[in-house]
Amino acid sequence: MGTRSRRTALIALTSLTLALTAVPAAHAASASCREVDLPVSLTRGQAAGEHVHGRLCQPAGSHPRTVQLLLPGLTYDHTYWDLPDREDTGRYSYTRAATAAGAATFALDRIGTGASSHPTGLAVTVDSNAFVVHQVVAALRSGAVDPAGFGSVVLVGHSYGSWVSWYEASDYQDVDAVVLSGISHQINLTAPVRLLPNFYPAALDHAFTGRGLDPTYLTSQPGQRYMMFADPAPVDPALRAYDEAHKQTVTAGEIANFPLILVRPLDIRVPVLLVNGTEDRLFCGVPGGADCSSAQALTAAERPRLGGRVPSVDAFVLPGSGHDLNEAPNARDWFAVAQRWIARTAP
Repeated sequence: MGTRSRRTALIALTSLTLALTAVPAAHAASASCREVDLPVSLTRGQAAGEHVHGRLCQPAGSHPRTVQLLLPGLTYDHTYWDLPDREDTGRYSYTRAATAAGAATFALDRIGTGASSHPTGLAVTVDSNAFVVHQVVAALRSGAVDPAGFGSVVLVGHSYGSWVSWYEASDYQDVDAVVLSGISHQINLTAPVRLLPNFYPAALDHAFTGRGLDPTYLTSQPGQRYMMFADPAPVDPALRAYDEAHKQTVTAGEIANFPLILVRPLDIRVPVLLVNGTEDRLFCGVPGGADCSSAQALTAAERPRLGGRVPSVDAFVLPGSGHDLNEAPNARDWFAVAQRWIARTAP
């Protein structure tokens, strides 16, 4: 490729990325959103010396009874739930779909990510994540996030955020329903090779230079995110660039107990909705992954692992989607399914 062609391609990609970056502000026309910080601790009996950051969105001029607490996966923050598109259609925004359906959302930067505290990485585990989310649930109900409070709280997780939801719902019994996306109890045996070699110390990445992160904070190596989280599904090139520009961290503490997460007995006692992409290469397909070819197959694989007291389990599989469901061209289909299910299950 000649110098002129490379320059033209670079200008085009930069323009697309800038256009995407500017889009989320348009959401304000149909929803009222604001940033919220909450004091939290990592374990019981510990002083609330840390904080978590979230973005509360509600339909303009109303206060729904139910709030959806949105938990992103590893190396993502709350922006995963409000991804932009060039035409400002909201096609990649779960938040916009929820508020358009009359629901409130609180999209969280999990502890150790985004604008939340970054304690020592070894202390950021699935258990401390779950305890932090438990405190956020209490804050949503009590009025600490919004003065009116919320009568019903639904956990909506993606990937590691769904694992955190497993633990939180089982240990604290304080939510009304759970949506688990991008997850299963079976790992595709190629997943470790796809992921682990592509993490490196966040301090070595220009995106985190000067943040003072300890060596146990990791991030994805440049240019690897599509292969790690979306391949082989189609993703808009501009959205791929946005994803790369907004990447976050994962801690050694979160990775270290990963195998144990899969065998830990669960005791979820509220309705569950399972959502996976048919082309998810982390948790579905051979060798070793769950059967995500149909809702029936996914339910059959997962229901026995959620605990004997789960009252109902429904499922939806998004055709053609990889692991990052929200980046799929047809992401709106799963957004719509989730909103209808939540409206019926936790009104």
